[in-house]
Amino acid sequence: IVGTPEGQWKAQYMIFEKMREEGFMCGTDDVRLTVELLVASSQVGRIIGKGGQNVRELQRVTGSVIKLPEHALAPPSGGDEETPVHIIGLFYSVQSAQRRIRAMMLSTNPPPITKKQKAAKEQLQ
Repeated sequence: IVGTPEGQWKAQYMIFEKMREEGFMCGTDDVRLTVELLVASSQVGRIIGKGGQNVRELQRVTGSVIKLPEHALAPPSGGDEETPVHIIGLFYSVQSAQRRIRAMMLSTNPPPITKKQKAAKEQLQ
């Protein structure tokens, strides 16, 4: 599923609900899902953390399993290479892990400031 984080969540939820309606599962805790989230290769170390601390904490807090490639690709000089991160778990656990990983990436690389935001900031100064 490709799109904005909100669009991805809606699509995943609709698929999950359809599977439940069709009888593929009896409750919300019966099916383990696998989601692949692409992150900038330059940010994989941030997800892992020193000695794997961040990924262990993500797994503990969300209850999902997070798998990263054994040998993540080093980003090329342009730094635009992406690495797949696999998140495995129950629907809500996977959703929580995705949100937390995206938040980690945004705290490292905040989105660019729009012209409107820049103008508002200049007015405050």
